[in-house]
Amino acid sequence: MEFFELIRNRYSVRAYKPDPVEEEKLTAVLEAARLAPTASNRQPFQLVVIPTEG
Repeated sequence: MEFFELIRNRYSVRAYKPDPVEEEKLTAVLEAARLAPTASNRQPFQLVVIPTEG
């Protein structure tokens, strides 16, 4: 997918399925967030995973 096509087709999710997120997918998303740059790579951040039922 072309970059500009990706931008044109983006949207905000307003509702979520009640299904739990698969462990592998959650791990991949958290790893991508960990590797994402911050301002001058100096901005600290924390990721919190809160597992819930339904």
